[in-house]
Amino acid sequence: MDRLYAGIDIGGQSLKGIVLDQAGNLRIEAVRSTPAREGREAVLRSIANLITELSQIGTLASLGVGTPGGVDKKGVIVGMAANIDGWEGTELGEALSEVAGAPCVVRNDANMAAFAEWSARSNNSSALLFIGLGTGIGGGFVEDGRILGGCNDRAVEIGHCVIEPGGRSCACGISGCAEAYASGPSIGRIAADLALGRDARLGSLEPQGFEKSFEGSALAARARAGEDLNARDVYAAYVTGDPLARLVDAVAQAALARAAAIGLALLAPDTLVVGGGVIEGAPHLCSNLQELLPNLVYRDAWKDCRVEKARFLHKAGLYGAALYGAAQIESRKNLTALAARVLELSLMERH
Repeated sequence: MDRLYAGIDIGGQSLKGIVLDQAGNLRIEAVRSTPAREGREAVLRSIANLITELSQIGTLASLGVGTPGGVDKKGVIVGMAANIDGWEGTELGEALSEVAGAPCVVRNDANMAAFAEWSARSNNSSALLFIGLGTGIGGGFVEDGRILGGCNDRAVEIGHCVIEPGGRSCACGISGCAEAYASGPSIGRIAADLALGRDARLGSLEPQGFEKSFEGSALAARARAGEDLNARDVYAAYVTGDPLARLVDAVAQAALARAAAIGLALLAPDTLVVGGGVIEGAPHLCSNLQELLPNLVYRDAWKDCRVEKARFLHKAGLYGAALYGAAQIESRKNLTALAARVLELSLMERH
């Protein structure tokens, strides 16, 4: 009988699920909105319904789940997950294993994304650092197939490295985090602050040689008209040469490079993968890192490190969850073949 590997990615806005077979085929994909403000029980019911839908094609052999927040070794949510009310204390692993009728492994969502990217490169990467730029900035590190989780899977929260002390306020309660400068919403807010003449608290991240009048900037005009901006808006303007967008991009590049340099100094990866929705709209953020890092971290940390764009793009966490679940019951050789086929089919689907 063909084994079926399920993966679920729990987000503040949506619950996504897939099932892969042993040949790497995507057998089913399903999405639900997350009733995040209705609390734990409502979210668990929605996930259970999602699993029931995924199970319609056959008996599941494994279930991998990526979730926001810290996770202990038993799959219990430890600490606050800001985007789901009452999520702390949820015994997620036990509850979902019972629903799925299969072994369930739960890890932080960014760690699952890192695992997907490592799985796709397992033949030529032994130490992979992943940075994901989206609504926030997440990070994960995989060494020879093992996720570095630290205490309660909280390791590599690279978005909350302070890269500009006393800088912009971050949602975590600290000032100057990388997430406050290079996440999707932050990029939009910085653009609005600059357009409206407010103190953007750029500090040492403020680039030199940029005109501050933003004459002819359509992006600045939108902000002054009261529009809310995000990274998508900024990078749509960036490709037209918009002066405000180009300044904000320089800030985001500098912030990302500082955070990445901290990761390289601490973890010495042979591969740095950058992904998330922001990178999909601004791939140069990834390619330019290779030029910025030599000025921010000692030579041995970057000279043997490749910088690459994520291969699974915005679905890295979802595919990572399915692959990590499969890894608990499959050999390394089988997992490598499975990941290669999944990536091949994913690329075909995109084109």
